[in-house]
Amino acid sequence: MKDLLFLIFFLALSFSKNSWGFRFIDGLEDIPVFKDMKYVEDSLVLFDKIDGRYVSSELIGEYNKEEISEFYNNILPNLGWRKFETLRFKRGNEILEIKFKETDNKISATFSISPKN
Repeated sequence: MKDLLFLIFFLALSFSKNSWGFRFIDGLEDIPVFKDMKYVEDSLVLFDKIDGRYVSSELIGEYNKEEISEFYNNILPNLGWRKFETLRFKRGNEILEIKFKETDNKISATFSISPKN
């Protein structure tokens, strides 16, 4: 019986989107999506250049800015990002910036990565 439960658990993990059930922002595969925010179709912009990558992606949901900010301020340092300004983080040769825009009881969060100057 234990073996059967282990097999079912292992198969469930294997067929999930990723092993832990987290969703990640399109184009930023190591930054998790806050709760059930949705990806804004066609918002992904991606350029790889010699000086680094330029990535932008947008999420939208019915949350408040403070709640989302607190989540990313807590989670990003665990992923190697170091906060250096409000909603701006550094990791290696990259800078991550999060910008918010509120519209009709929804908030959109745009995540942008660019090379450090």
